[in-house]
Amino acid sequence: MNKPHLKLRAYLVLSALAIILSAINLYLAKTWDVFGSPALFAMAILLQLILALTFIHSLVVILWKPLQIVGSILVSAWDGIQKNSYIRTILRSKSPVVSWLRRRFDIASPTGPGLTVAIAIALAWLMGFAGITRQVLLKEVLTRIDTRVINLVPSTRPSAQTSFFSIITFLANWQTMIVLTALFGWVLWRCGQKYLAALLPAVFVAEELIATLLKHLVGRTRPENYLSLIHESSASFPSGHALRATLLYGLLAYFLYKSLQSTLARLVIAATYLTVVFLVGLSRIYLGVHYPSDVLASVLFGGFLLTIIIACLELSARYQLWGQRTAIVPARKLLFVPLAIAVFSIILAPIFIRPTVSLATPGYRMLAALNEQTTSQLPLYSETLTGAHMEPIGFIYVGYEDQIKQRYEQAGWTKADPSTLFNTLRAVAVGFQGGQYLSAPVTPSYLLAKPQDLAFEKPTASNTLRQRHHTRIWRTDFALPDGRPIWVATASFDEGIEFAGPARLPTHHIDPNVDAERSYIAGSLGAQDSEFLQVVAPELGQNASGDRFFTDGRAVVVRL
Repeated sequence: MNKPHLKLRAYLVLSALAIILSAINLYLAKTWDVFGSPALFAMAILLQLILALTFIHSLVVILWKPLQIVGSILVSAWDGIQKNSYIRTILRSKSPVVSWLRRRFDIASPTGPGLTVAIAIALAWLMGFAGITRQVLLKEVLTRIDTRVINLVPSTRPSAQTSFFSIITFLANWQTMIVLTALFGWVLWRCGQKYLAALLPAVFVAEELIATLLKHLVGRTRPENYLSLIHESSASFPSGHALRATLLYGLLAYFLYKSLQSTLARLVIAATYLTVVFLVGLSRIYLGVHYPSDVLASVLFGGFLLTIIIACLELSARYQLWGQRTAIVPARKLLFVPLAIAVFSIILAPIFIRPTVSLATPGYRMLAALNEQTTSQLPLYSETLTGAHMEPIGFIYVGYEDQIKQRYEQAGWTKADPSTLFNTLRAVAVGFQGGQYLSAPVTPSYLLAKPQDLAFEKPTASNTLRQRHHTRIWRTDFALPDGRPIWVATASFDEGIEFAGPARLPTHHIDPNVDAERSYIAGSLGAQDSEFLQVVAPELGQNASGDRFFTDGRAVVVRL
């Protein structure tokens, strides 16, 4: 078998593999509401982007020859159609619409199909950006998700990842971008591309001015300082780092792509570019200085600007608008730039990026007493990621955090681990194997947009992760006159593993009688004789994974 056929077969296999893996990964990408791990969700999204890129690239390689044949047939057919007297009359029309359409399909013109396609792609990016901007300005559902995600991030930060994300975020710091622009421009200048070398600083300056203008127009405040590892003083929307990475690294990837002949090398360059942009955006969320929508909007707007610039470069080269075609810059010279930038970031990131943890200083409002009238001031319902109500509170604790921890530990309960990537994957693996993980993470639930402060669990006689008692506890901003803070909690019993939701994802199935779990925990803590308060009316409801529950609406008051 000759080499072209071997290459075609290899890309057929790669395309089929990309489809299969994409289907599996799409299933994993729907795990947010079930497992609640931001890192797992982010990894699934990045993998989905790379798999989609691989599939599209393979498909183009496979269909390139058939597409050329179809294109040739269409051109010949169009030539024949134009000879028809009716078509010729229409084409000669002086109508503005016909004239506009004629220019759009004139292959010999720089304002023909190439420009039309570029404008369509750019408008798609811009519409996506406008949609997110509208949600931010009107504080719609996306901003509610933003708040919950950024509140969850500190509890899912493994300290080992902070140095990595500091280096990643420094890849798009203004200092690094100046070095990138200088090195990139120098290589282009040495290769005789002087107008391109001059274009890069202009693009960088224009991007900074546009980002600054958008920040002032939208005026979105940054996340709270106690959620951040670094300090930023400018407005939050859009993310300047994500915008710089999308635009400037996009131009570098474009020139590298043009300089390489190997289809595999081109695929690697495109996948690397996607990964860098994704990680830079993720680093801004991880470090707590941007909301997810800030990053997503920046990538979309960066895609819009990048499409316009690349379209201008391609049309200029193809139609020699500036008197000459754009030369291909040798790959060996261009590859020096990203390598130098990587070394620069690794060396200097620890100097310029110094993450520090800021502790929240909770302020309390006084609640004169705990009774059925005053409890209406407390937050009464746990929430999903989008803010929909779930279970009402079943416990009200009066005391300090150490007292709560001590009471549960003495009763044989284990504090749950945070929902990091490793902990979540471990819990999934142990659950499928039927083993035990006493401190397995629980799916984050929210109360007033904040995830639980504490979670405890206890095994059953079966001693497997598939069954467990568990509770989630939140600190409120209320305290009694003696200074003791007030906490609220929900509780439910995981009675087994189920495949829940439209995606049929594996998760725990809860016993619908949440009041039975309330009684079990009260007895376990030695608080079975505590007072009960009616906090909500008796009701039926469902949790984030769709499990039904019922409750009499009462809460146990535990004074520690």
